[in-house]
Amino acid sequence: MSDFKKLWKYLSRYKKSLVLVFIFNLFGAIFSFGMIAAIIPFLNILFDNTQQVHEIPETFVLTKDSLQLYLNYYMTMVIERWDKSIALVFICLFLIAITFLKDIFEYLGKYFNIPIVNGVPRDIYNTAYRKILNLPVFFFTNERKGDIMSRMSSDITIVRTSMNSFIDLIKNPLYIIVYFIGIVIISYKMTMIVFVLLPFMGIVTGKIGKSLKRSTNKTQKLQGDILVYIDETLSGLKVVKIFNGAKQMLKKFEKGSNAHYREMNRANRKSSLAHPLTDFLIVIILSIAIFSGGKLVLADDGGLSAEAFIAFVLAFTQIASPAKSFTSAFYNIKQGAAGIDRIEMIINAEAKVAEKADAKEIKSFSQSIDLNHITFGYNSERTILKDVSFSIPKGASVALVGQSGSGKTTIANLIPRFYEPQQGNITIDGISINDYKLSDLRSLIGIVTQESLLFNDTVFNNIAFGIENPDKEKVIEAAKLANAHDFIMEMENGYETNIGDQGGKISGGQRQRLCIARAIMKNPEILILDEATSALDTESERLVQEALSNLMKDRTSLVIAHRLSTIKNSDLIIVMNEGRIVESGKHEELITLNGAYKRLHDLQLI
Repeated sequence: MSDFKKLWKYLSRYKKSLVLVFIFNLFGAIFSFGMIAAIIPFLNILFDNTQQVHEIPETFVLTKDSLQLYLNYYMTMVIERWDKSIALVFICLFLIAITFLKDIFEYLGKYFNIPIVNGVPRDIYNTAYRKILNLPVFFFTNERKGDIMSRMSSDITIVRTSMNSFIDLIKNPLYIIVYFIGIVIISYKMTMIVFVLLPFMGIVTGKIGKSLKRSTNKTQKLQGDILVYIDETLSGLKVVKIFNGAKQMLKKFEKGSNAHYREMNRANRKSSLAHPLTDFLIVIILSIAIFSGGKLVLADDGGLSAEAFIAFVLAFTQIASPAKSFTSAFYNIKQGAAGIDRIEMIINAEAKVAEKADAKEIKSFSQSIDLNHITFGYNSERTILKDVSFSIPKGASVALVGQSGSGKTTIANLIPRFYEPQQGNITIDGISINDYKLSDLRSLIGIVTQESLLFNDTVFNNIAFGIENPDKEKVIEAAKLANAHDFIMEMENGYETNIGDQGGKISGGQRQRLCIARAIMKNPEILILDEATSALDTESERLVQEALSNLMKDRTSLVIAHRLSTIKNSDLIIVMNEGRIVESGKHEELITLNGAYKRLHDLQLI
């Protein structure tokens, strides 16, 4: 039952469509049984067993005997006025009309089910993607990208498949109930025999369903592993080739692929068992019912005519198809629930970087950014920052230097609240950044990192990213300040040129200048530069450094650099070592101290 609750959470917004699907399938089931019921008068005429009724009953009651009496009256009138062949024609026309109505209602049921089938996966996509955008950065440091891709692709595909089966969970029980009521009307004695045996079938199919859900969970996890291997291979293809790691990667991939193959075989075999198992169980139940019904027909006082017995058998065989479809739908819903379990790992993930309900607005600041006794670690085993405190006055340029792993980038990630410190706090104008609206805080900040993070889009859209209705002149101006306009104009389509996945169609220096143009376009008050020139050649570095100088004018800057030549003119240089501040001051002051900064400076001169 919990599996259906999971689905209902997403189905509930389609209540109107669900009601219509229910109503149309109910009428479809009623008219479907009417086709079987029409067999009884047809056989009565063929066997010459039609009871002659010459007077129409005074009152109509919705009972088996009343319906039979009315039917026999009209059949008697037709036979006496014309002959039996005309009566058969009437029955055939009735059968055609009732089949037409059945098909119309079944189509309408499918018609109104289509928005549900396509809407639920769309809603899950949107909800999961919205959550991905809202989740803090540290969530993705603990998760594998390939596994998240698997949850967003193959798991939602499974949910879509289960939605295709959802109409069978509405339609088939209705058909089974209507046919069941019909066979009760035909012969309650035979129906009681069937009713006693049906729970056994439900127990067997239920156990298979639980086992199938476990297998589906496992196959989807293995599918995630495969996507992780593919993602790692594509991201590190140059490393794989240069270090001759192809065999090692292939061995790893094939191991995961074979495990997925074996588990998929198990799951598919369990799923394929649904139809034959249901068929077999229904034939057993039907055989017992036929034997019992045959004895009732042969007995003089059995209360069951041969025509009714044939109609009962036909009606019961018609239950077999919806029963099998219902079983398959039940298994598919189990698989869909397993898919939702995995997707909801993302949807229900805790957003630890949360915004307060009464968060303040901030559009600008006038004094300083202050880090007060900050202690932080990505996990409990290792502390990255240890009691770090310093101030960045408005309009000042503060540089962080030190060995790799000393905590420089971590500080840069704490200011826009990508992470939360375990101890201490960061304030802007004396107010904790936790008290500000996240969107407002981040709108003040522009970041240029060592890795040029661009999108598979045009140059124009990459520079104007995040800005609604951007002005083309401003985009061009930002590109000129970033020393990017000239190489952009040399491209085939200028600003409308697509730069490929992660900007792969242009050079590293060009990518970096586009990132700087994007930051200039945003026009942030606070600028964070995280080793923005460390991966560039000399010529590219010169162009990028010029662009950065244009970007840093009249802005509050936090600069992380390995090359000390790029930060010599900073207002304050802070030297980090193993998560602590060991020195701070201007370039000349630190050289005079003859400490850690001087050692770094001398090493770079060498």
